[in-house]
Amino acid sequence: MKSKFYLLWVWIFLSVSCANLEKREVVDLMSDKVMNRLSDSSFFSSIPCIGEYDGDIYMSDRKRCQIFRLDSNLNLLKTIGMQGHGPQDFGYIEHFVILKDTIFVGDVTKMRILRFTTDGQFCGSENPDGKIPLNYRFAMNADNVFYSYVEGVAGKALIDYDRKSGQLNWFGRTADFGHPNKTKRQNERGVHLWGDRLVVVPMSIPVIEIYHAGSRELEQSVDISSVPVVQAMYRKMANDRTIASSPDSFYLIFLDSYLHQDALYILASVYVNDKLDHSALLEFDLSHGGAEWVRQYDFPDWVLKICVTDDYIYGFVPKSSSIKRYPLPKH
Repeated sequence: MKSKFYLLWVWIFLSVSCANLEKREVVDLMSDKVMNRLSDSSFFSSIPCIGEYDGDIYMSDRKRCQIFRLDSNLNLLKTIGMQGHGPQDFGYIEHFVILKDTIFVGDVTKMRILRFTTDGQFCGSENPDGKIPLNYRFAMNADNVFYSYVEGVAGKALIDYDRKSGQLNWFGRTADFGHPNKTKRQNERGVHLWGDRLVVVPMSIPVIEIYHAGSRELEQSVDISSVPVVQAMYRKMANDRTIASSPDSFYLIFLDSYLHQDALYILASVYVNDKLDHSALLEFDLSHGGAEWVRQYDFPDWVLKICVTDDYIYGFVPKSSSIKRYPLPKH
């Protein structure tokens, strides 16, 4: 009798644990703040990069060619930079990194990195000999800039730019997609610095790569193709005959990635009945040396770019040209 009671208790415990696991893995988000326009009544146009630093939110705008600094409640604090031909002006910008109160902005057309204080003061530029990253996040520390660029050396996907010597070092292997244009675009990666490791997200390959930042050696390649959202998106894109038949067409399975503390977040689209419906954000725990999928956040919107803080997710929603704030539930 006691053994039957014990087995019943174990069954109840496991059932509750599985139910809690399901709740923990899929979280529905709702926005509590929306920013539709700037203080001058103009709208955002296209936001390729959002980041957080010291409690404030920063974002770049392609068409306006500026960086915006907002507080955590989405109030505009500062507009940084402008498009022009001067040494402090932008040509075309997408991504940036903030390091020790300095914003490092990759200028694609001028092929340099411009430096600004977080208060918006210009403080110089750096001129790597390779092309500044165009589409995806790059990472840097006091000595190096790490970014995705597959055109420099055949078969290599990443560059380490030594900020002191100006030397370029290519590393990371590319995958062959059967055509030079596809191979170029489908090997682009988001690069994040996590301590002495580089956490790299190929935007068209369902893996997470972890490199040692010093040696540039690949330490792990974590297969995430079994995550349901990733699996569905990968199958949809890889089996698209229109993309497969055209040498000029390519696909992405991920929209953006972001690193916050010991967690990596990867953003993917979700299709319902073969129609684009919303975005899902996948959280991976890095603290145990790998990349373990721990939960999924479902947006009510199709969100294109994100950043994550302790309390919120901030996302750019292109349909409404707005920035939305989504509170994170306490775990």
